[in-house]
Amino acid sequence: MSRYPRIIIFSLLLSLPLSSLALTRTELLPPDAQTYVRISNTSNFWAKLKISPTGKLWVDPQFQDFMNNPDAETWQEFLLDGEADAETEMLLEQLKMLKGEAILAFDLSDEPFIIAAMSEADFIRSLDLDDKLREITDESFEIVKSTFQGVEIIQHIEGAGTPEEDISWQTHVDSTFVMGDRLEWVERCIVQLKKGEIDEPEGNPVLKLNLPLAQVIRASLSEDGTGTIENAMFEALGIMAMENLSVTLELKDNEMVVNNTLSISDLGRGLFTILDIQPSDLPTVAFIPENMASIEVGRFNLLRFWQEIPLFLTSTRPEMKMQFDLLLSMLQQQAGIDLEQDLLAHLGTKYVSFSVAEESRQISVVAIDLKDGMAFRRGLETALAAPAMQPYVATGLEISEFLDHTIYTLQENGPNDSMGICVSGDYLLYGDPVGLRQVIRSENSTATSTQAFEHTELVKGLRQNISSRAFAYSAIDWKKNMDFIIHELNNPEYTEIIQQYWAKSGSALPPPDFNKLPPADHIASFFNVSYQYIEANAEGLHQRIILKY
Repeated sequence: MSRYPRIIIFSLLLSLPLSSLALTRTELLPPDAQTYVRISNTSNFWAKLKISPTGKLWVDPQFQDFMNNPDAETWQEFLLDGEADAETEMLLEQLKMLKGEAILAFDLSDEPFIIAAMSEADFIRSLDLDDKLREITDESFEIVKSTFQGVEIIQHIEGAGTPEEDISWQTHVDSTFVMGDRLEWVERCIVQLKKGEIDEPEGNPVLKLNLPLAQVIRASLSEDGTGTIENAMFEALGIMAMENLSVTLELKDNEMVVNNTLSISDLGRGLFTILDIQPSDLPTVAFIPENMASIEVGRFNLLRFWQEIPLFLTSTRPEMKMQFDLLLSMLQQQAGIDLEQDLLAHLGTKYVSFSVAEESRQISVVAIDLKDGMAFRRGLETALAAPAMQPYVATGLEISEFLDHTIYTLQENGPNDSMGICVSGDYLLYGDPVGLRQVIRSENSTATSTQAFEHTELVKGLRQNISSRAFAYSAIDWKKNMDFIIHELNNPEYTEIIQQYWAKSGSALPPPDFNKLPPADHIASFFNVSYQYIEANAEGLHQRIILKY
């Protein structure tokens, strides 16, 4: 090797101890305080939120009339629990200082920790506001100042010498403010901040929620004194394999993107056995109409999940396993079939669903692949024809024929909400009987084509926005669905529930005035299309949601 490269490498090695180490503010969090909400840039986040569909709808005059036009004082009373005016003003002034990155974290005992970007001038002004607050508040608190490695630490003591005594420490180093209830943690932050320079977040503003599920679940079981049976149930259900949940919302100029990651150490047990995580192709089917308002494609394994139930009961509740076997035996005797062998074994693992919005009604259909359509139909017909099942069939099902297909309609719902099932070729169909007949009609037509399906905006958008590894994904046209959504919101039953909840909550905000709910086309003008998919990765499960503006 030439001596010149050696000199360069030697110089770089010498410079390493002298360079500041990059440090993110989340690295300052205590190990037991990994439950946190983080905004990468507070000012930019609120600015981008205002231009999002939700932000624009919120300030819309018609929507504000619906919300009874709450004023600033009402919002302050709602958000700040009716604090005194002077205290409120000071708190709001301090909140305005959070212009950059801000993190609010909690440990397992719900003690809060705050880490935020803050200028030195704002920190000094915050201390001045604390002094003024001490003069006017009814709840006295003391302020004690000390230093650590040349950095001032401010200690707040509320209710000193009483059972309600509450102590916190705060400090400021360079551009970072930290506050928490542990002096040793604040001192450790000072050491880390003096060693390394903060790597300030760049790019689009992001809101992140992090929840350490494993810590929370184990702490909950420990606090409740839960015994070995409950622990065994959680293990068998696969709940103990869930380690962490991370939700990240990114605001872009023309879309909102949400990434959810559920870290799971084992996807092959308990509740997760229902998932089939193989990549799912978008089928080019002819029975989905061109005017669809939503479409969903995915995989599941109902047979594997069914076979997991006895294993779960055996390992957790053996007495319930006996009851389950007796109930299953009685059902098989009455229906004259083996539920697993004659029905579930013939189910495939793929499904596709769609919906069509017709004014205030939504027509939806789910089509599930069948390994053997004829065998599944025989099993279903045998069960429904069994003498012991006739009383249930007579009161619960309406049986009708359509183009050589039998449709079984559940009678428990109203005429506009009825759902039915039908076997058509190698599909088990479930959904609105109107939609079922449309699918059957398309499947029996020689003029059907997949070309129109492929050229729809939802399908083209799915092909552009989903991952090739996704096992489930969907697209929703919110404009087309808005008539149905507003119709449901105007349902007197739902309206009454909302009003009752509002009255019980004692909220400072007035209840919405449903007589002033904006028309569907007006609200629809604020929204576009959303896409979402779920895939398995090295961490566990990843979901991505994209809301187009």
